[in-house]
Amino acid sequence: MSLTPALPSSFQPASDEVHTWCASLDVSPEISARLYATLMPDERTRSARFRFERDQQRFIVARGVLRDLLGRYLHTEPGWIRFVYNAFGKPSVSPEFDNRLAFNLSHSAGLALIAIARASKVGVDVEYIRAQSDYADIARHFFSATEVEYLIALPSHLYAEAFFSCWTKKEAYLKARGQGLAIPLNSFSVLLPTNGGLTAVDSYVPSKDRIPGNGWSLYTLRPAPGFAGALAIEGSGWRLSQRQWTMPQD
Repeated sequence: MSLTPALPSSFQPASDEVHTWCASLDVSPEISARLYATLMPDERTRSARFRFERDQQRFIVARGVLRDLLGRYLHTEPGWIRFVYNAFGKPSVSPEFDNRLAFNLSHSAGLALIAIARASKVGVDVEYIRAQSDYADIARHFFSATEVEYLIALPSHLYAEAFFSCWTKKEAYLKARGQGLAIPLNSFSVLLPTNGGLTAVDSYVPSKDRIPGNGWSLYTLRPAPGFAGALAIEGSGWRLSQRQWTMPQD
């Protein structure tokens, strides 16, 4: 696993490579305006639906960063890229650009996480770790019995981080599958460490065979202090490269 602080010269992931990009959503008005100019009318309409300006700006930046990155991978202008959506709303690049490039976007608070790979289903999730007391109740409603038992056995000071490690993996897997909540969160389990630590690479474990197959890789990510993240990608043996987005200079 490598951390690339600067933009790489090549934006062509190998067949066994997946790139994750982390980006701050709190940028200058100038950068926000440049990113807004690349959005399609439907994206601008969606941004205007947010009640608070901060949320509008963060949505604009997240979509603009995604377009900027895809434009570099596809060697095209960000504003020219078109998306198509499946029945559950998951976007992919329109076939006239490149139907082999897979991507996924997640954002929480002031941070975005984007994954890009070739010809494989991929999903990411990032969550800001908030201090609240109802994590155990949420786990009982949305996690499998195996996961709930695992969390109950943890020391209290490890609970929040382990909860979000589990939550982000489950969300990333659902996003990779592209079927939304048609797959209930409590219908499958993710493998969590037995020693109370949080490992970097884990395996997907189906619960009660309600989801067939186990050909998935799950990665625990720590994109920034105070945030939990995860990557789910079909297959195994992936090389993960974690990168930080910056606005390109003219």
